[in-house]
Amino acid sequence: MPLNKDEVNELVNKLRDRYKEFAGKYSPKWFDLNAFDARLSSALRNRMNMEGFILAEISGFEKLKERYEKKKKEKENSFSREVDKILEQNIARIKKYPQIFFHPKCGIEISHLYGALSYLSMELFPILRVVISDSRLKNSINAMEDRLLFLAEQRGNLHPRRIADHILLLNRNGIKDIDIEKDNNEYLKECGFFLHDLVDFCDGIIDSGRDEWNYPLTFQKLFVEEERRKRIVDIFQDLTGYGAVLKIKEYASAVIEDFRLGAFKRID
Repeated sequence: MPLNKDEVNELVNKLRDRYKEFAGKYSPKWFDLNAFDARLSSALRNRMNMEGFILAEISGFEKLKERYEKKKKEKENSFSREVDKILEQNIARIKKYPQIFFHPKCGIEISHLYGALSYLSMELFPILRVVISDSRLKNSINAMEDRLLFLAEQRGNLHPRRIADHILLLNRNGIKDIDIEKDNNEYLKECGFFLHDLVDFCDGIIDSGRDEWNYPLTFQKLFVEEERRKRIVDIFQDLTGYGAVLKIKEYASAVIEDFRLGAFKRID
């Protein structure tokens, strides 16, 4: 049964509403109301069969919608693949560092950052006590060492206090994922501030130009257990004092970059 004039006009108005809706919600370029109105005006001027016109326009709109949805899905899939690629690259960067797995709910990022700072604390940081004899600088080393112990150095079989606090949070009944993520990010931030401060401290030493740090290291003042002493000597063998400090700076800078901690720097 053919459509009467009122039914055709009703379909025209409904289709115009659909163009407005989809243009506002998705894309005015794809769902171009002005182009539809131009085709409508041309059909009226040329006395086309309006029933055939509007039914063809409705069919065309549905096909346009299908094409848009297909294109949108392809774009979303492409974006998802790009996000996955970035995440995989980020994970690969942090997996270069040792992982200390401390709880079934611990995240991969925090466990590797804990491992990275634990290595810094155990294998690299002690050399600063060999390099530096100035009492003022030693006070700065003591303060940084206290922060490093709090963040990342195990005490026998015990985790450092900051990690122990995170474990307490993970063990709470009914703890929400958002609260875990918040504390996880807080740990990353605290580590970021420490690493930036360590880099600045190393820069200060490197820029000082003291002659005493131009000579190869000796290890008489390295007072740690024998196995760890051997590892530290292997790492810093044949380096000058400046070379040892530069090595620590480069490690701290690499951790900052690999864990994306660049924003966590104190503003003077």
